[in-house]
Amino acid sequence: MSLTRGNPVGAWAVLDNLRLEYGSYTKVLRQGGSNPTLIGQMHYTAGERAARLTFVTPERGLDSPGLAALLESLAWEAGERGACSLLAEVEESSPAFEVLRRTGFSVYGWQRVWKINEPINNNNVPNVWETSNDLDALPIRALYQALVPPLVQTADPLVERAMTGLVYEQNGELLAYIEPTYGPMGIYLQPLIHPAVDDVLRLVRSFLGGLSFQLGRQVYLSIRSYQAWLENALSELDVEVSPRQALLVKHLVVQQRSPAFAAARNGTFENRQPAMITSPNGEQPLPLIPTSFKRSRPQAPCQG
Repeated sequence: MSLTRGNPVGAWAVLDNLRLEYGSYTKVLRQGGSNPTLIGQMHYTAGERAARLTFVTPERGLDSPGLAALLESLAWEAGERGACSLLAEVEESSPAFEVLRRTGFSVYGWQRVWKINEPINNNNVPNVWETSNDLDALPIRALYQALVPPLVQTADPLVERAMTGLVYEQNGELLAYIEPTYGPMGIYLQPLIHPAVDDVLRLVRSFLGGLSFQLGRQVYLSIRSYQAWLENALSELDVEVSPRQALLVKHLVVQQRSPAFAAARNGTFENRQPAMITSPNGEQPLPLIPTSFKRSRPQAPCQG
């Protein structure tokens, strides 16, 4: 969040804490001796499964003995607010990485953040992206489930809310989704792109060229480990690449396995017929009839 909001202890952080609907919690830990005072913040939006560790500062205090206690306090606050887990992103070379591991965080993935340096509004690439609508919710979730490993889905699940990003379709199939995160200092993009896309570089440049409300802000692109193939596909972009960051999760509740029902496909469950259930009064059960759904988009108004 520091990429999009700037100085984590600056004026913007103070204003965030004055917003009642914005679930940020800041903790200050004063240490004795020569150890610096530590400041940490976590953010949680009501209704979501995961809270996020926003920042810990100053950097020179990341190897101090009080860091573990600060992290435990932030995790406890996240759990009190209803979060099932606390997520963190940290460079693997940082001293905070080992402290996070010792305090119950585990690695579920890796990422590199690309700082886009090339002019994005003058690339002359036609915009092939469309604003998502309610009909895109299921295809977006299907794309997420197809591309994102189960371990990542458990740690950082797709949020149960309206999708407000942009989608790309190829031959009638939704193959890409990007939802920008806007802040006063930058715009953060985490692409979800299927390898079947024909020209990924042109697709991403099309998105950058059509990016609305940029207002001179820096644009960042996150490349997760399960989308690592994008690094080669986008190698021609003018970017600065950050050191590799570890994606970590601390589970705040005990996970339990429960049975789940598989969706019926043409009257079968994974090539097995469902067991017949005896109906009361000897009535015949209704047959399972496959239903097909046709996606459609609202037609753009005609130009007069």
